[in-house]
Amino acid sequence: MKIPKTPKEFDYDLWTTEDGKCMVRIKSTGEETEVDREVMKALRAEEKWLRRRMTGAPVPGDEEATTTILSLDYVSYEGGEDMSPAWLESPENIENEVLVQLLETELKRSLTAKQLSFYEECLIGGISVSEYARRHNIRADSAKDLKTAIQKKYKNIFLTDTPKTAK
Repeated sequence: MKIPKTPKEFDYDLWTTEDGKCMVRIKSTGEETEVDREVMKALRAEEKWLRRRMTGAPVPGDEEATTTILSLDYVSYEGGEDMSPAWLESPENIENEVLVQLLETELKRSLTAKQLSFYEECLIGGISVSEYARRHNIRADSAKDLKTAIQKKYKNIFLTDTPKTAK
């Protein structure tokens, strides 16, 4: 049985015998042993990773061309070993988004039914204060009072260091 060549940086020779045994030879000692399929899969994956790192990944449709492998572990830019992989970071700040959603939920819970209606239709829905007053048959001053009350609650919840939980 011919044993396939592995990269010299890889510490093992791997092969499968004709009767299906998974064999490994340690290059440094020459010792051979049979391993189970899971160990063979792990060693093959490591060998492929090492091979690709050395030669690059094959380009589909072009048998001879290779390309740089993108990795989450390092910046794949020649000469960029000292660069920070900032391009891997999401520009979105999910932590802040979740915090704002929690605070908005707290704000909604603190509003009365009329205030909640005003909040959803005017502040979220985008209709004007005068249009809201007309639709709900209330005076414009009353609609402005709703807005002022919501703004006060907003300041208490969003603009303090420790949010107050609504009860």
